[in-house]
Amino acid sequence: HDLVFVAGCPDDGDVRRLAAALIDEPLVHTATITPGGDPAAAGDPAVTGDPAVTGDPAVTVEVALRPGVTDRVAAQIEASARRLGLEVRDVDFAYRSRVGAETSSLVLHRVNLDVRAGTTVALVGHTGSGKSTLGRLLARFADPVAGQVLIGGVDLRRVANDELRRRVVAVPQEPFLFDDTILENLRFAVPGATRDECVAAFVSLGLGDWLDTLSEGIDTRVGERGESLSAGERQLVALGRAALSDPDVLILDEATSSVDALTEVRLSRALDRLSEGRTTIAIAHRLSTAARADVVVVMDDGRIVEQGPHAELVDAGGQYAELHRSWVAATTAGSPTVGD
Repeated sequence: HDLVFVAGCPDDGDVRRLAAALIDEPLVHTATITPGGDPAAAGDPAVTGDPAVTGDPAVTVEVALRPGVTDRVAAQIEASARRLGLEVRDVDFAYRSRVGAETSSLVLHRVNLDVRAGTTVALVGHTGSGKSTLGRLLARFADPVAGQVLIGGVDLRRVANDELRRRVVAVPQEPFLFDDTILENLRFAVPGATRDECVAAFVSLGLGDWLDTLSEGIDTRVGERGESLSAGERQLVALGRAALSDPDVLILDEATSSVDALTEVRLSRALDRLSEGRTTIAIAHRLSTAARADVVVVMDDGRIVEQGPHAELVDAGGQYAELHRSWVAATTAGSPTVGD
């Protein structure tokens, strides 16, 4: 979704005209707030106060939500298919502000990729190579400007969004966690999941020992945006949430933050277990993740320049071999990430 805030305009009509210029058919919520008022109750004169009485100028806040993709349903993935492959056919992509610009503004150029069902593919490359953008398209957080992305042979644009979110789970670099317990953060993915089911999701990933180290176990509060946990621990919670969802396809954008050695081991173990038998795309910032993948795809300037097994690419002496040397050097220096 694209979220646009327009605030401080003296005329509500001005706000709406600006929002309309920015967004086609947005979902808009408007609130009038005065200083000292409660934004949660905006619009309630008893809460926000009367500007004529308080002397404080009212501020109109417009929130416009535009879906990043359109749900045009014409087909469904075969319900019985638990092993789904992905295919990228002649895909070009440019961000919205660049659509219609010169071809050089494209961030992905004629990308073709075949991900066989049940395999793990690692996308690697330097900062800005396009690997995270390709991951967004595979999860259908955006649509290509040309070409197709298919799951189980069906164009993602023809799959109902609700079904797609059941079949494909994406774990971002910085997973969003609510200011609640680990248990409730898992239930966000599967409302109604029992406590035992949530604990079992962690145990299935070999993370039962990690829960045991926490003061309140699965009832530990994570703080606002998970600030009580380290970056690596936030990804452990996100992987637990993904395990509870039990998707057919997993897309993981690996955290770039440095993690301690024990958390690194736990992350690697959890990812190995979660990806077993499941189609997995790992946007790898640690080439140790790439080394364990079935296929490594190397991106540069929005194009796929190499792909194959880790060992073959290292021996080939190309860009991946260069990245591997950088990773070895960074690991020796104590910083095991490459790219963003």
